[in-house]
Amino acid sequence: LADAGCASTGAIEISDGRQRLIVNCGGAGLEGAWITADLAQGLRTTAAHSTLVLNDSNSTALLPGGTLGKGVTEVELNRQEMDNGSRLELSHDGYVRRMGYVHRRLLMVSGDGREVRGEDMLTPAERRRKPGRQPVQVRFHLAPGVEPTLTADNQAAVLRIDQGALWQFRTGAGLLSVEDSLWVDGDGHPHPTRQLVVTGEALPGGSSIGWLFKRMG
Repeated sequence: LADAGCASTGAIEISDGRQRLIVNCGGAGLEGAWITADLAQGLRTTAAHSTLVLNDSNSTALLPGGTLGKGVTEVELNRQEMDNGSRLELSHDGYVRRMGYVHRRLLMVSGDGREVRGEDMLTPAERRRKPGRQPVQVRFHLAPGVEPTLTADNQAAVLRIDQGALWQFRTGAGLLSVEDSLWVDGDGHPHPTRQLVVTGEALPGGSSIGWLFKRMG
């Protein structure tokens, strides 16, 4: 039933009031004058979304014509509202059949919205052979107008929203880098932007990457 379906399970977006901070690339269904067929296909990939990518692979297979193939079959979601904020736990099995890992994502948003904490976990799936080491990236695509500045230790970045607030991003594992990205608006026009990429490794016994977005001032 999907039309321009995306392998986007677990992806997030973050805004500061009316100003976007973290986005997904978008535009997969807007093939036309500005979006070529190849670009539209690329916009459907897991790497075009703000989530974890295991071994540079899509969490769900992308088929011609916009439909989706094998991959995610089961998603678990649990949300709790507390006095001091919200807690969201989700998981999917898109990498289980091929690589033996379940992706779990924990998100915690403070009550005042000034902190978003997350942890991306890869755990060995039950009743599967012990999985092998795999490269992993956690990607956060920045909205147009958000300028990142890396710290010297490649563990954090300052994010300046154009004519807006300062945010800090910090990772608790892996190495942080900044790469090129793009964002497609509702009219199908692509806009150049950047993305934060945390690079790590999935280990047979399980691994995790913790991270934090914090509004400064």
